[in-house]
Amino acid sequence: MASPINCVSILVIPLLVTSLFYQVSAVADEAFLTSVCQKTKDFNFCLSTLKADPRTVSGEGIAKISIAIVIDTIQVSVDQIPGLLSGLSDRVDRTRMENCQRDFNDGLQTLRNAISAAASKNYAQSKSLIIDTTNKLQACDNSYKSPPVRQSPLADPTTKLLKKCDIAVAAIDTVSV
Repeated sequence: MASPINCVSILVIPLLVTSLFYQVSAVADEAFLTSVCQKTKDFNFCLSTLKADPRTVSGEGIAKISIAIVIDTIQVSVDQIPGLLSGLSDRVDRTRMENCQRDFNDGLQTLRNAISAAASKNYAQSKSLIIDTTNKLQACDNSYKSPPVRQSPLADPTTKLLKKCDIAVAAIDTVSV
């Protein structure tokens, strides 16, 4: 008859070994995320954004996941724009918001193409498409800086989107080396 200690060791030892490998993997993932975020303008924002998303993994998947994070965020803004438009009566404000709506929708489609490019490991095209989206988002924000100067209703979401685009570019740069 097997002693209780032998029975426990048969169960516990594999769990300890598995736990050890999990810890090594977690450290490698942390190191990978750090290497991505060191290439961004806002390291802490990058790290918190990637760690907060349950899809984040190390390796080549990070490029597609980082673009998906931008898509999720831009979709929220796209969904808000019709409500913002309905509250605008000034012709200049309406024109600006309609242009932003077009830019954000175009950016959304461009990012979907960027994910496809990343999936086929065409990282140069994916990066170019993300930069194109960044320029569209920046154009929306800049339209509010010309006379008559006003605060963009999309200023805060745009700032976060630009930072998330920066993360996506850094992720692509990291996996394409």
